[in-house]
Amino acid sequence: MPLLSPLLLLGLTAALAAQAPTPPPKAPQQRDLVHEPLPTPPPGIDQPVAVPRGYAVVIGVSDYLHLSGDDDLRFAERDAEALYSALISKEGGNMEWENVRKLLGKDATLANIREALEEWLPSVAAEPDRAVVYFVGHGLVDPQGRGYLAPFDVKPGEIAETAYPMARLSEVLSKQVKARWKVLLTDACHSGKISPDSSIERINESFRNLPRSFLTLNSSREAERSYEDEALASGSGVFTYFLVRGWLGQADTDPNDGIVTADELIDYVRREVRSYTRTRGVTQTPTDHGDFPNDLLLGFSPTRRQQVAASATQLANGTLIVEANLENVEIYVDDQRYGVASPGKPLHIPGLASGTHSVRGVRMGYEPATLEVNLVPGATQTISLRLLYQRTVKPQARSNYQEAQQIWDRSRGGDPQLRRAATLLEAALREEPNYSEAALLLCRVQNAQGDSAKALKSCRQAVNADQDFVEARVMTAILLLQTGDAPEAVRQVQQAAGQAPSDSYVHSVLAEALIQVERYEDAEKSATRALELDNASAQAHLLRADARLFLDKHEEATLDYQRSLALSDFNSGALRKIAFYAVGHGVTKNRSGRRALHRTQKASAYYGLCSCEFHLDNYLRAIPYCERSLKEDPADVEAHILLGQNYLSLFNRDNRRDQLAGAQKHLEQALRLQPAHHNAPQLKAQITQIREFLPLVR
Repeated sequence: MPLLSPLLLLGLTAALAAQAPTPPPKAPQQRDLVHEPLPTPPPGIDQPVAVPRGYAVVIGVSDYLHLSGDDDLRFAERDAEALYSALISKEGGNMEWENVRKLLGKDATLANIREALEEWLPSVAAEPDRAVVYFVGHGLVDPQGRGYLAPFDVKPGEIAETAYPMARLSEVLSKQVKARWKVLLTDACHSGKISPDSSIERINESFRNLPRSFLTLNSSREAERSYEDEALASGSGVFTYFLVRGWLGQADTDPNDGIVTADELIDYVRREVRSYTRTRGVTQTPTDHGDFPNDLLLGFSPTRRQQVAASATQLANGTLIVEANLENVEIYVDDQRYGVASPGKPLHIPGLASGTHSVRGVRMGYEPATLEVNLVPGATQTISLRLLYQRTVKPQARSNYQEAQQIWDRSRGGDPQLRRAATLLEAALREEPNYSEAALLLCRVQNAQGDSAKALKSCRQAVNADQDFVEARVMTAILLLQTGDAPEAVRQVQQAAGQAPSDSYVHSVLAEALIQVERYEDAEKSATRALELDNASAQAHLLRADARLFLDKHEEATLDYQRSLALSDFNSGALRKIAFYAVGHGVTKNRSGRRALHRTQKASAYYGLCSCEFHLDNYLRAIPYCERSLKEDPADVEAHILLGQNYLSLFNRDNRRDQLAGAQKHLEQALRLQPAHHNAPQLKAQITQIREFLPLVR
């Protein structure tokens, strides 16, 4: 008797120093400000801009597997993260998440670099596109003078076998990557002592010998080395610091039109790096070579283009030193975060465009301090931000908030009393629009009531009132996930992770957001970081399992799912917090509260175990897990589909009638629950095939 042909698994879902420069000299006194007429805006500023699709490979290695600690770098991986963020920023590189490969630290192995550069990049970048390759780490030269980039697992005594040849990179970029606009950015001249032949001069020479068919921008020239400086953004390579700032808009000066061209970026980075290092007693001069088109567009800011007014800025060449009177004051320049200032630890911000800037210092619980600064070309200006006034709340507003908080604490997400809580909080915010705690609570209440749009508006109000309010920023990210803007959600929670690097929960939410944008490797890393901070986090284990499921790491995912189940605690106070945060595991407006969350977490873990065993062809092990998932959540359409597929796979192997009947039962139930399922046509075809075949099976 013929067997039913194997059927596809449908709709699988699972929620998912080098030597540092010497300390900066004392800032000169501020010069008198001279106002001069500025040139008019460039022609065509009102015309739309076509931004080519972009692809990039970003590689950064600080700590090397086979090098001594003295040879490791301090900020290389942080630099790579910063450039990565600039490339995917809507106000910078304008590249999509899925179009940028990031290899940091132990992931930047020779094998992974080869795969990214030689297989992935040539397969995706087409002729109209932009392609960027960035490397920060050590460069090496063999006895024959051939240059190499040093991956994480390089062995100094086996350069040819374990390092990545510059000649091969040249060949790939020249001949295999078809993009019209190609850029190679390297910051690899940190030390000449890794191997006897790897002097700074020979490393730089290997970069100068690259072909001219694409733009190459190297961090230094001739006998110069590349420097790192802890005074820049709490630690950065000098070259990458200005590269990132230029890409994000500071290089957009000639003309000031919202577009960062290759010429603008090269001029900006060379000028600012040279100026910054000279004032610190060393010299570093970025160098470029290659033949590239005049219109090579690297960055674009639609917001900045819209804001270009009746005058254009002068050349960028100013430095701000921002002092603060309180610890950990977040510093924003023109609404862009630059870092943290504390007493005795001012924040240095070099390379700002000349002209007027708005500088704001924020710390939760205080009224922000804002200064308007007119920055003169070539000047270093020191300003002091003094946050003097603790934020006070009117008694009635505080009373309303406290009463609403009590209602919220008693509620289970669907309590009619939530309407009363919302009314109280709205009244509190009318009296105190910057009452960030009230705005966040209103956001939660509105989300529990099912109004995601209002909730997102309230959460944004909380963040705008206190930009270092990590809890509000994370909740904003979660609501962005609910409303479909996953890339912006990732940006928000990445900033929160930078503000609270030791918060396990923030890294868990970042993992969930990364799953939503299908960045499964990064999601796995974020969940792992969350577990390093709190190994008892059931949510982090569940999210890492989900990421590993998508990466086909089924055995490892199984262990995480089981650990998640073992750690689940129905009475855990942490679940109350997660219940109104979690998105990817079914905690929606109609399923809030601790008990619903517990059921949904368990359902997700059992579903994941079922899926892992299915992919391992262990159908008899998979079926009980799917059944337990459906016991926790009988209306889970995907669990019904997965269970049906398990029964079909068993039938294809064993040819038993009860297995075929089980498949029919669960596939039909899936369609009853969701007739418009995106795989409805395939499911209907399967059911029709089963019905025709069932009478023939004993």
